Amino acid sequence: MVQCVGCGHYYQNPRPTREKIGRYYPESYMPFELAIEDEPHWWRRFSRGYGRDRRCAAVHEAAGGRAGRVLDIGSATGIFLDGMRRLGWDTVGVEPSQFAADYARSRFGLDIYDCVFEAVQLPPNSFDLITLWDVLEHLHDPLEALAKVAFLLRADGLLVINIPNPNSVEAKCFKRYWLGWDLPRHLNLWTPESLRHTATQSGFTPLKIESFTSGYTVLLMCMEAWLNARGANGRRFRQVASLWPFRLVAKLYYHGPAKWFNLSSIMTLYARRQRNI
Repeated sequence: MVQCVGCGHYYQNPRPTREKIGRYYPESYMPFELAIEDEPHWWRRFSRGYGRDRRCAAVHEAAGGRAGRVLDIGSATGIFLDGMRRLGWDTVGVEPSQFAADYARSRFGLDIYDCVFEAVQLPPNSFDLITLWDVLEHLHDPLEALAKVAFLLRADGLLVINIPNPNSVEAKCFKRYWLGWDLPRHLNLWTPESLRHTATQSGFTPLKIESFTSGYTVLLMCMEAWLNARGANGRRFRQVASLWPFRLVAKLYYHGPAKWFNLSSIMTLYARRQRNI
């Protein structure tokens, strides 16, 4: 990764081409999770269900508490869209992975376009909400994608972007072992300031940026990699630190100071489409 000295934006150089990037997204890729109800362990079902419901409720509230039509770009196996449909939303997804798209259709009955976002053909001004959960950093041309998002959103429609935060405490502490770099899949990364600038440049009015999703799992994975590089048993540490007493303490941090001051590895931007574009 290299960083622009002017705006602080990070970008991968050199980077995989559009034709070759797909080889880095196997069926075992972490975001391709199966249905929450199919989890064999009760704690995983509870934890994932809580996370999905909390995320969906926050987005629903930010959209004014009224259900409308939502497009999820990079919808993976459909977990988020299934949650939004439970809140009354009309859901559409775009997912380039054939495996993930087929799963979302067969398991949840969702409307999924199995192609890259650049190729999908949808009418203008047809969505009240468009979300990109951990997606923008994977795109070869994020400005082109955001211009298309603005084209598809209705006036005053809501855009939600969830991406890694290279200004986070974890990024500064773990440096090269920070999970957010995720080379070669992550082609671009934004600081909070450069993300606001990019959103404004693309026709959106930023409303807020917050550390919404908990970063404890990211912290544990960073710590595991850091310990392994020093010959220690990082996997054992992660297993112990994953126990509920440690998670409870972590939640106090991630739902408190990390959220208040945008300190965790993951940040979420809420922005409105400008009327005059």
